[in-house]
Amino acid sequence: MATQGIFRVECPHCGEGFDADFWTVVRGDRDHELKELILSGEFDLLVCPHCEDMFQHAEPFLYIDPPKDMLVFVMPASYEAEKDKWITKMRADYEPLKAGLSAAQGLASGPLFLFGLEPLTALLAADQDREEETEVLEFMAREEGMNLAHVKPAAARELDLTFTIPLPSGLKGRAAALKAASDLRAKNDALPRLKKLIDVLSAVKDENLTFLK
Repeated sequence: MATQGIFRVECPHCGEGFDADFWTVVRGDRDHELKELILSGEFDLLVCPHCEDMFQHAEPFLYIDPPKDMLVFVMPASYEAEKDKWITKMRADYEPLKAGLSAAQGLASGPLFLFGLEPLTALLAADQDREEETEVLEFMAREEGMNLAHVKPAAARELDLTFTIPLPSGLKGRAAALKAASDLRAKNDALPRLKKLIDVLSAVKDENLTFLK
């Protein structure tokens, strides 16, 4: 679950200092309210207890979503001026935890390093859109009696695919997936990632689809 830390903050409006709670670790698969705050851009909003004005204040935090194979170090945008320094530090902090996180949380991919809340918001919004398109694709595939194969989350982001792809019942491999995707697109051409899947499968030469789990 999410964990908090206390940081000393100075209000940019009245100049008074106060102690504020910040989320230092967010579990995206469990802390749904915090995830929504990130998506809405309200995650780093504070209210000064002295002047009652609202302002944004960023502190580093870790975002984890094991089912989505996502581990993200999120640093304040102001840190980007010394990007290499902070990434080196975060990598050093991550190394002692790497084996434990991989074993306990099932994380297969390496960490991402983002500066500012906006890149994480964009990443989560893209995943949300991908999930919605995945649900439509899965419904269509089941209606046609097709099977579904799960795509590695990191590969789905890199290739801009849905989190699952269709396969004809009892078949597997590139050619089978291409036929299933083409058949579904013939019935519904409104899914952009279905077209992307067809493009990816058409470009792949190997029958073994390495981007599948």
